[in-house]
Amino acid sequence: MSILHWQLATMFHYSSNWNVVLWIIGGCSLLSFAIFFERLISLKRAETDTNRFIIGLRKAIQDGDMVGAVQICENTGGSIANIVKAGLTKHNKDKDRIESAMEISGMIEIAHLEKNAKILSIIAYIAPLIGLLGTVLGFIQAFSEMRLSGLVDISATHIGEAMEYALISTAAGLVVAIPSVIAYNYIVSRIEGFVLEMQTTSSEIVDLLLDRHDELGY
Repeated sequence: MSILHWQLATMFHYSSNWNVVLWIIGGCSLLSFAIFFERLISLKRAETDTNRFIIGLRKAIQDGDMVGAVQICENTGGSIANIVKAGLTKHNKDKDRIESAMEISGMIEIAHLEKNAKILSIIAYIAPLIGLLGTVLGFIQAFSEMRLSGLVDISATHIGEAMEYALISTAAGLVVAIPSVIAYNYIVSRIEGFVLEMQTTSSEIVDLLLDRHDELGY
């Protein structure tokens, strides 16, 4: 047990060349940046020029060219086009079937947009806690130096190093957490914008298909 205690103390010591706490915080920082930029690229790819897309679809649907409408969706790509395509494949069904197909496709697309975003939230939450752990360990090291050295032989340098490590750990945790919170909320706001756009576009496509049904006497 004493050997294990010594190994842990060495691993978390403020002067250790391989300080676990700061390395974990650094790893969280890299992971946070990687996820943020990966989500930005993914959201960019999911974007669609909705107005131009709707204009092309409206003409195809009104002309009864459902194959052409599906082709427009495939050529456009993106989350909204995929949802509309799911509805177009049920164009000859009733309103509930069309809406159900688009709703299922919408849930799939939203899941893709939200992929890995929660990790940013987790990092924002745990990074300060990891920093607080480093702070507590730093104070433990400082008091341990005081206890082992005695009041006469207290090394101000060693105590100062331990206290510095404690504060650096807290600061490092906050430096990682604050940008992660901002990044997470930005990604969430972008996704909410996508969801609103999906709902608006889906509703418009359903109306166009129902109008077509009325014309054909379905």
